[in-house]
Amino acid sequence: MAQYEYTMGKDVDLKAEQARTLETPAMSANLLLRTMYLGMDLIYGFKRTLPKFKVIELLARYPYWAWENGAYNRLTRSYARTRGADKKGSDLAVRHIELGRKSQDNEQWHLMLIEDIMRQKGIRQGWIKACFLPRVMAFKYLVLTRLMYRLKPEWSFAMNARFESHAEHEYMRLVQEHPEWEDEPAESEYFQYYPRQATLADLFRRIGLDERDHMHESMEEYERLTGRSLASS
Repeated sequence: MAQYEYTMGKDVDLKAEQARTLETPAMSANLLLRTMYLGMDLIYGFKRTLPKFKVIELLARYPYWAWENGAYNRLTRSYARTRGADKKGSDLAVRHIELGRKSQDNEQWHLMLIEDIMRQKGIRQGWIKACFLPRVMAFKYLVLTRLMYRLKPEWSFAMNARFESHAEHEYMRLVQEHPEWEDEPAESEYFQYYPRQATLADLFRRIGLDERDHMHESMEEYERLTGRSLASS
C-alpha cells in the first residue's frame, strides 16, 4: 500500500505547498462530480468566490458523516446476530468511525471560518442561494454518500478522494487569484478551534492542504479495501 505524506499538525512552507499543488494535476472527476461542479458553477458563477467555497464545505462534511454513521450501523448489525461479531469487521468499523469523525470536524471548522470571513467582508446572499439551494444539494449529497458507503465503501472513498483533490486545487487557485490577501490579516473567533494563520492567503493555503490530507486518507483507505491503487484506477 502506498504511503502518503500528511501535513496536518506540521510546520510546512505553505507557499511551497501551494506551488506543489498547482504543478500537479487534480484527480479526474467522475460523472456525478462533474455534474455537481457544473451545477455549482451555474448557480454561483464560474468565478471562484467565497460563497461557492462555503457550499463546497457544506457538502464536504457528508461523506465523513456517512462513514461514521454507516460504520456504527455495521457494528449494530454485526453485534446483533446469533453468530456474533468478528474482530476484523469491528476494527474496520472503528477505523471508519474515527476517520469520519475527525475529518467532518475539520471540514466544519473550514465552513465556520469562511462564513465568518464573509461576514467581515460584508458578503451577503439572498435566501435562495444562501439557504434553500445549499440545503437541497446537501440533502442529495447526504443520500448519495450514505448509499455508496452502504453498497460498497470503496466507492465512497474513491469519490471523496476525487472531490478533495478538486477542493485542494480550487483553494490554491483562489489564493493565486487574490494577491492582496498576502498582506491581509486573518482574524476570526473560530481560531479557537483551528490553527491560527497570519494572513488570509495562508489561511486558505492551509485549508487547501487539509483537503489534500483528506484526499490521501481516502486514497489510503481505498487501497486497504481493494488492494489496488486509486491513482491508477
